[in-house]
Amino acid sequence: MNRVNRKYEIRKNLILRTLLDDGPLSLTELANRTGITLPVVLNTVKKLRRNGLLIESDGVRTNQTGRPPSIVKLNGKAGYILGIDIGRLFTNFIILDLETNIIADVRRKSIQLSNDIKLLDDLEKEIRTVLAGASISWNKLLGIGISLPGMVKGKEGLGETYFNFGETPARDVLSRRFAKRVHLEHDLEAMAYGERWFGAAKDVKNALCINVGWGLGAGLILDGKVYYGEDGYAGEFGHIQVVKNGELCYWGKRGCLETVSSGRAITRIAREKILRGAKTILTREQNLAIEQIDAGAVLRAASQGDDFSIEILQEAGRYLGAAVGILINLLNP
Repeated sequence: MNRVNRKYEIRKNLILRTLLDDGPLSLTELANRTGITLPVVLNTVKKLRRNGLLIESDGVRTNQTGRPPSIVKLNGKAGYILGIDIGRLFTNFIILDLETNIIADVRRKSIQLSNDIKLLDDLEKEIRTVLAGASISWNKLLGIGISLPGMVKGKEGLGETYFNFGETPARDVLSRRFAKRVHLEHDLEAMAYGERWFGAAKDVKNALCINVGWGLGAGLILDGKVYYGEDGYAGEFGHIQVVKNGELCYWGKRGCLETVSSGRAITRIAREKILRGAKTILTREQNLAIEQIDAGAVLRAASQGDDFSIEILQEAGRYLGAAVGILINLLNP
């Protein structure tokens, strides 16, 4: 991309982002909010309207005199964005229009995470199935965002634990395969971006976004920006040691927070206690086999007043609360 095209892309993205956050807006408002001169805004908006990405809004400023200003907004139906959250158990697909309206939200059994290029066949099959279910053609898909567990360098588009296809970044491999713009992100940073743009952290500059799932970690928002750290691995506080000589973590350390407070840990602890004879409605009333008992089952049983499940969650919560307290004292979000 040459210098002129790069400048246009920067201006275009800034205008689109501003309209996504605050639109519809007049051209003067766009110039004021983006810091781009009015003539350049006018020229860029003309191109975006020709491309169908922007349309004129029906809104009229009631406090204006004279000729009403041109008000523009995103054309929600100009195309669609697909978000894919690939977890170890489930893969979630979400389709948004350009006004971020949710068109489809689908959960499917997760694809097998690996570094085998053949997994892209499975991923493409799932994508086409989800698009077909929403009656959206492949040509209308403008871009794909993918979040992964494990070690991911989002800025470089590199998957290390999974989607590691050699020297070429996974982002580039995926973009060529699907002929779409693809963004690859670690699941913690993807969560933080979601909260920063659309969720509980939208109006704050500093926040901790804690994820307690199969694993455990945090997305960090510092001074209004998602924080990656030097190598892109910030937020892995699940590997803080909280139990001396505790359970062996898969990273080779003992007593990590993940070994006592994650979904995986809750599943393991519940099964171990049941095998030692603990009494619980999980087996007494629900008649679950040991392999059917997981963190979700424990949560449901706790909501029904099961003392066994409540005790497990309280213990996990105590360790988690102590670790989060350390982060709060350290970062002052």
